[in-house]
Amino acid sequence: MQDIYGYPDIDEVPPVMRDILAKDKAERAARVLTPEEAAAFAAWTRVSAGAETRWPAELSGDDGLLGFEPPALPDSAWILHALYEDPRRPAFADDADDDGDDGDDEESSWATRPGPDWQRLRWSELARRTGDPVVEEGAYPDRHQLPSCRSADRRWPDNILWSDEGSLDAETWHQLVDLLIAYSPDGPDTRCLVHFCRNMFYYHVPTVLTGRLGDAHDISYHPDLMAYSPSNIWPVDRSWVTFTHFDLHGTKVAGPTPLIEALLGHPGLEALRLPWKP
Repeated sequence: MQDIYGYPDIDEVPPVMRDILAKDKAERAARVLTPEEAAAFAAWTRVSAGAETRWPAELSGDDGLLGFEPPALPDSAWILHALYEDPRRPAFADDADDDGDDGDDEESSWATRPGPDWQRLRWSELARRTGDPVVEEGAYPDRHQLPSCRSADRRWPDNILWSDEGSLDAETWHQLVDLLIAYSPDGPDTRCLVHFCRNMFYYHVPTVLTGRLGDAHDISYHPDLMAYSPSNIWPVDRSWVTFTHFDLHGTKVAGPTPLIEALLGHPGLEALRLPWKP
C-alpha cells in the first residue's frame, strides 16, 4: 500500500531518522486495512508537500512546523474545540491525591465522539462557572492559558473531558466540513488539499493529500493519518483556509465574511472572533 513516506520529500529527512522511518514503512505495508480504511485510503492522493504548501507558507509567513496560520481572507473566526462533561461522575474522586495536579490528562479522540454519558459543555458555560474569560485577551484558544488551569492549588475536575490538544474533535470536525461544503464552489465535489504539519510525524515529515471535500468526513479512517485532524484545509480556488495549531484547542477559519458569519451563527459550533488574533 502507499505510505506516508513514499514521496520525494523524504530526501529532506536527516539520515539518522531514515532507519526509523524505513521500519515504520515496512510495518505499514504489512497491515491489512479495514473496509473503512481502504475506502479512505483510495479517496485521497498524496502530493508533494513542498510544492503544495508554498501558498499557505507565503500567506502565513511561517514554516508550518505547527501548521500555517492564515490572515483574515478578508474575515476570520476561531472555533473552540468541543469539551464534554459527565454529570453522573464525581468532579473529584474520593481517593484522588490532591497534590496540585491539574487532573486534565483525559482528552477525547478527534475521530470518535465520547460515550453517551458525556454531554457537550460549552466554553462560555465553563467560563461562567470558573470566572475565567472564554479566551484570555491576547491569547489563542488554549485551555492551558485559562487561569483555573494554571492555578497550582486548584485541581481540574475529573468529570470534564477536553478535546485532543492540536486536533479537532469528531463532532466539530463533521459540522465544520458540512459548513465548508455549503460555502464551496462545487459543494462536496470541491477539490481540496489537506496538510498535516511536520510536527505530527517524527518532527520532520509534512504530508499533503488532495481529494474531494465531501470525503473529508472519513479522513480519520486513513491508515496513515489517524493520530490528528489536519493542520490546514483549503480548496483549490483558495477562497478559504482552516488552521488547527498543533498545541491549541481551537481552529481558525479564514475566508469570506458570509462563511465566517455562518460559522459564528452555527448552532452546533462554538466560535468567536478574536480581535487580537485576526
